[in-house]
Amino acid sequence: MMPLRPFQPSRESYIEAFKLMRDGVLLQIIASLFTGGGLLAIIMSSIPVMIAGRGHAGWLYAGVLLIGLGLVLIIGAVLALIGLYGKFLPGVEKLAEVNPDFKTSRDLVRIGYYYGMILLLVGAVTLIILVGIIVLFAAIILLFIGYIGLIMLSFNLREVEGDSLYLAAGILFILGIFLPVLSFIAWILLYIALGNSIRRHSAVQQPTPSTGLPV
Repeated sequence: MMPLRPFQPSRESYIEAFKLMRDGVLLQIIASLFTGGGLLAIIMSSIPVMIAGRGHAGWLYAGVLLIGLGLVLIIGAVLALIGLYGKFLPGVEKLAEVNPDFKTSRDLVRIGYYYGMILLLVGAVTLIILVGIIVLFAAIILLFIGYIGLIMLSFNLREVEGDSLYLAAGILFILGIFLPVLSFIAWILLYIALGNSIRRHSAVQQPTPSTGLPV
């Protein structure tokens, strides 16, 4: 594997890319917390219904829980989509523009997540027919490709930025394939690492121009 080439784009382009990516990661984290916490709360709240039985009040309560579950999932999905399409993917695009070494991971992330999410929505709508199952299967494959691109992106950032948090995030993303909670921790580490990169590039001082006057 050829080593990544050092690059010298403007600090502003670097910072802009990292800020977009960090904002997108933050929305992903919030969406995960919102969805996971909401699902847990609904599951815990459903226990009294199961204990109480199938009376009229029980069925009414169950209906309210289902509506609540739907709202939680919709809000979480909207936050995740805004973070992905509105922030993270544009940030990765910007990063690939200023450093061609990120183009491969950019392409995998873009193709996998962009088209994967579209097929996922189409598959969910057409699930009642056979074609929906096929579309969902294709969506899962594409989303996995995007996930591989995310892992590559983390490792590339480690080589370019020199921050071991990117390496830790990449490793946790790999382990997250088998234990999903580790992927959530990886997003948190990625958020912290991007913040470190923003501060590092912001702290670089521009050379003071010479006035040509004697001191």
